[in-house]
Amino acid sequence: MFKTVTILQRFHLILLLSLWILGSAHAGEVDGLYSAKVGVADQSTRTQSEAIRQGLEDVFVKVSGNSTLLSDPQIKLQLKQAKSYLRTYRFEQTPEQLYLAVNFDQDKVDKQLRDSGYRIWDKRRPETILWLAVKEPKGDRELVSESRHSELLVSAQNIAQRRGIEIVQPLLDLDDMQNIDIYDIWGGFVHQLAQASSRYGVDSVLSARIYHIDNVESEQNIDIQWQADWTLLENGKTISGTVAGIDQEQVVIELINSLGDTLASKYAIDFSLLDPNAQRTVITINNLDSLRQYGEILTFFRSLSVVNSANLVSQTGHVAQFELSLLGNVDNLMDAVNLDSRLSPVNRFEADKQNLEYFWKR
Repeated sequence: MFKTVTILQRFHLILLLSLWILGSAHAGEVDGLYSAKVGVADQSTRTQSEAIRQGLEDVFVKVSGNSTLLSDPQIKLQLKQAKSYLRTYRFEQTPEQLYLAVNFDQDKVDKQLRDSGYRIWDKRRPETILWLAVKEPKGDRELVSESRHSELLVSAQNIAQRRGIEIVQPLLDLDDMQNIDIYDIWGGFVHQLAQASSRYGVDSVLSARIYHIDNVESEQNIDIQWQADWTLLENGKTISGTVAGIDQEQVVIELINSLGDTLASKYAIDFSLLDPNAQRTVITINNLDSLRQYGEILTFFRSLSVVNSANLVSQTGHVAQFELSLLGNVDNLMDAVNLDSRLSPVNRFEADKQNLEYFWKR
């Protein structure tokens, strides 16, 4: 049985928790969702305007998780007014390139996406390990690594950064080679790859094989010459697909875009589907023994875009209950909570949406 916290006890606990939260940092978050860095040729007004527009394109895609929204007439209209979303900008010069770094107003971006019917994707996002293999037209199958086809890894990281997703590249060291071989990647055996990936502490596993095909004319009248078959293992579920392009680099770009779209379809919040009867829920956390842990939990809950507010409502011994006001639904909350390794569901096999209960890993 839980005992209700008295008003005075709750006041003192909330005060102490607030002091802890002010000094704490969020873990596992993608930074810069509302910022972009665009390569430019000069500092002219025309160049600035175009770079600001491109930067807002990147932000709309990162925040929504949707790579197709740029064709939406409503979004196109807003891109013409990109400066109205701008908060700050500055030029940055590197030895290789001049950049315009732009930062946009989060509230305006979120409101426009919601008003246009698009999702909002929380900045807490799963990490995905990327296993790639390539077969040249007259060559053998090869693992993509820092020593072979490294340019594909650079392209993958660049597009992942633009999409606001985290990808991890395997070391392909002796430990990896003892656990997998190229045929695991070529065959899309992601469960075998998942065992090898456990050392990296990632949330999902993406495997893809890239190979040459006979020229195929696309809808855009582009000759398609390369294809990738991919398989994603995410939260115990397997999803597969195919992407194509004019060269290996474009195939990798389309692969990461597919990854971003797939993850966003699960984790981004669809505000048009909100259930007014499911906007408040209580979640039970076990195994708590310090004020620091209470603060960490409240900080975590309040960092989620699916959570409007979070408060401690009862506590006894090592168990506490928190009431959450949700902007999404309970499924959105469960997906977000499952991304944090510090929380483990009491019932791993059959979650009870009406009685959410987790262990806190000390």
